[in-house]
Amino acid sequence: MRTLFLSGGTGFVGSHVAQEFLAQGWRVRALVRRPERAGLLPGGVETVQGDLIDTDGYRRRLTDCAAVVHCAGATRARSLAEFRRVNVAGTEALVKAASEACPDAMFIHVSSQAAAGPSRAGVPVRESDPPDPVSWYGRSKLEGELAVARHCRGRWCVVRPSVVYGAGDPGLLPVFLAIARGVAPLLAGGHRRLQLLDVGDLARMLSAAAQRPDLHGRRAFAAGDTVTMGELVREMAALRTPRARTIAVPAAALRFLGLVAWLGEGVTRRVAPLNRDKVREMLQTDWLCEPEPFLRDLQIRPTTRWQDGIRRACRWYVEARWLPPRAFASV
Repeated sequence: MRTLFLSGGTGFVGSHVAQEFLAQGWRVRALVRRPERAGLLPGGVETVQGDLIDTDGYRRRLTDCAAVVHCAGATRARSLAEFRRVNVAGTEALVKAASEACPDAMFIHVSSQAAAGPSRAGVPVRESDPPDPVSWYGRSKLEGELAVARHCRGRWCVVRPSVVYGAGDPGLLPVFLAIARGVAPLLAGGHRRLQLLDVGDLARMLSAAAQRPDLHGRRAFAAGDTVTMGELVREMAALRTPRARTIAVPAAALRFLGLVAWLGEGVTRRVAPLNRDKVREMLQTDWLCEPEPFLRDLQIRPTTRWQDGIRRACRWYVEARWLPPRAFASV
């Protein structure tokens, strides 16, 4: 039986990756900071208590692993330095430990489309295009990619997902919570295009890539359907009973909210869900990439229609009591 070493297994993407590998007959070994707080980690996973930076606590548990999938990462922080502590230093520590303990393992680094940056003049970003991140988050993820390329002695592949959604996703939850109250915020006109990717489809792609050492050195995109923010928000609003009312939020208002949140972070020392860094990403014209080369090489395609996936995600939120059932009685 092959063994996977997984970081970030208690989180949204990592929990689905664990489930996919388990379903394929792998033994899954997950690095967790607090085993008593398993988060979304599925049953049947062997937990390893430790922290990414402190490799002495988990290095020996890497020795017999055939693959390493690195899902752990900071998606919210108050500064570039805070992002770097996890997304760069943490990645470098894991890569070095894996290179010593299991140099023959395939190392899959789950990065982000933010590392490459938004579309250029409406043209999807390609693997061969030079990266141009616009946010602290994107810069830190790009630096994490460079750490993998610099320090990994074995075979590695970087996967840059687009907007990932699904059961357990914390990203769409604030919008759904607003919709539950009857308001569907339409940000900056709703014309911005993005690509949605169901988390189950992403997990299948990562599992396939982990078994493909010939993908060594790739920095590939993983993406699904292209939609506008307006289409996405209206689809989400229609899941409420009665339908939520769409409210336009101008770009200027978003910038102001981001500034206020940034000032508040300096006082509370807590990361706001919508801060200046997130607003910089949200106000880009389009977030489009070209996943076809990677999907063709994997011989795998996304199978989830985005409208169906959004409905399933909403149903999960309701069943988990993250959303009030009464507001989404028809889901």
